[in-house]
Amino acid sequence: MNPTLKEEFKLTNDGDNWGNVMAWLFAIGDYITFETDKCIPDTWQFKPSMCGANEDCYVFQSLRHFAFEKYVTSDEILQFGNILIRARDILESKGESY
Repeated sequence: MNPTLKEEFKLTNDGDNWGNVMAWLFAIGDYITFETDKCIPDTWQFKPSMCGANEDCYVFQSLRHFAFEKYVTSDEILQFGNILIRARDILESKGESY
């Protein structure tokens, strides 16, 4: 797992685990869809906005910055997203979704 993504995820967690995971998943979906030539796995059930990426989102801006500075690759971002999908499923099974 990319340490830059892991640390940034920890920094953005304000105690709302579900909200943090979902914010990151949407930002990753936007970043991968609109900034790379990669595809989001169908299992994520992500549908991009017709209006484009939410470029005002802090996480989206961070992903863009980290990629520009070569701290992360799009493959590492996708891998992190897959980890977050698993975390989302765990939170949901524990009744911590909303």
